[in-house]
Amino acid sequence: MKVPQALAVVAAVSCTAVPVAAQSVSVLESSVLVGPSSYDLSGTGTTFAVAGQVAYSPVRALYVEGGITYFEYTTQGNRRDRFAFPEISIQGAIPLGPVSPYVGAGAGFTIAHVLLTLHAAGGIRVRAGSPWGMRGELRVRAVDPWGASTADFMFGASRRF
Repeated sequence: MKVPQALAVVAAVSCTAVPVAAQSVSVLESSVLVGPSSYDLSGTGTTFAVAGQVAYSPVRALYVEGGITYFEYTTQGNRRDRFAFPEISIQGAIPLGPVSPYVGAGAGFTIAHVLLTLHAAGGIRVRAGSPWGMRGELRVRAVDPWGASTADFMFGASRRF
C-alpha cells in the first residue's frame, strides 16, 4: 500500500464514529420528590415539601440539576410563610448497575424573600425499568448563609428522556 492510500485509509477510519463502552449517551431526567422538611427559619419544626427537578447527565457519573422546592410553615409570629427555592447543583454519581448513589452541592435563592441559598445533597437513583426510576435524597440547605437552614428528606419518581 502506497503512502497516499495509507493516509486515505487512516483518514477514513479516523472519521468513522464507533461507540465504545466508556462513552454514554447524554440523558435528561425529570423527578418529582415529596417528603418532610425540617426547618430552622423564623421558627423551627417540620413541614411537608415538594420538589420538581430536571437533571442533565453529559456523562454517566455526572449530573447538572436544576429544580425548585416549595414548602409552607408557620412562623414564630403564628403567620403562614411560603418558601420556593429555585436551585442548581452539580452531582457526582457512582453507577452500580441500576443503582447510582450520588453526592452534590449547589446554590440558589428564595423567591419571596430574595435570600441566597447554598446546599449539599446526597441520595440514590434507582432505575426501575426503562425509562422510569425512583429517587431518595437528603438535601441540607443554608438560607441567607448562615442565618437559617432546612433539611429535606425527599422520595419520589423519575423519568429519563
